[in-house]
Amino acid sequence: MKYYLKGRGARWVIAGGLFAALALHALEAGAGPQALAANPLWDDGRAELSQYEGTTKRYGETRPTRARIVIVKEDMLRDTWVKSEEGPIAGKTLEVLKVVFVAEFPTGSYFYRQVATTFLERRGLDMVKESMSHFDGCGITYVRVGPKAGRTVHEAHSYWEGEADREVPLEWPAGSAPHVYWDALPLWLRGQIGGGASSKVLLLPSQVGGRSPIEATRPVEASIRWSDAGTVEVPAGRFAARLAEVETPGGTDRFWFDAAFPHVLLKLETAAGRSLALRKTQRLDYWKHHALGDEKLIE
Repeated sequence: MKYYLKGRGARWVIAGGLFAALALHALEAGAGPQALAANPLWDDGRAELSQYEGTTKRYGETRPTRARIVIVKEDMLRDTWVKSEEGPIAGKTLEVLKVVFVAEFPTGSYFYRQVATTFLERRGLDMVKESMSHFDGCGITYVRVGPKAGRTVHEAHSYWEGEADREVPLEWPAGSAPHVYWDALPLWLRGQIGGGASSKVLLLPSQVGGRSPIEATRPVEASIRWSDAGTVEVPAGRFAARLAEVETPGGTDRFWFDAAFPHVLLKLETAAGRSLALRKTQRLDYWKHHALGDEKLIE
């Protein structure tokens, strides 16, 4: 089975005849993160690869931006928290959905390149780990959030004074609200799309950036409001959409999702100044296509 979008005005193009069955499975399973995560869509041996175009505000100016979001199922070793090369091993691995966000944009004479990878336990879309790397003309910043020596820690390695080689425990405020990483929202929110009109979460701020201030290690309270967004037009086409507004002390971030399964992210606008719109999405085992000329598969 493969699905993909082919430009402005297009809708889902289905190959293999299984998409309807997968959508029916989602309806029968009901709403919630378990229903989304359990769907056999993630077991087809491919990744969901979505491409976006938009802008990022940096140094007071708006920069053209290209981005991708890749979501794929993997098996993670519980002792080292990295991918199992042997696949699932009873008692030793955890099945996760990996979300890879990649963005790049020019800043005059040099480029910004940013990558954030979040890992969510497939069973309930609970947070497991995040890694982030940022490169620009001045240097490299790397952040890891995840288990270490029996606790969850935030590690930062940066070329900025006061932020280099720092490790602090990740401490969540008291309360029963779900613990969520901002950089996992493009997937995690898809598991909430059929839920109530509003909810509360504890949210770790986005780690994407060349700086890693201590505030980035401190989760904050966030409110999520869902609404019907009507028809949304993006470069990939026109879609009935659901809007999630995520409000934190830093402002409101907005995420538009396709109302139809599998609820791909159509558009986002952040309080920090980034705006992205879907250009194309497809299911592709991209790691098998690395020869010269394979770029045509994602054009």
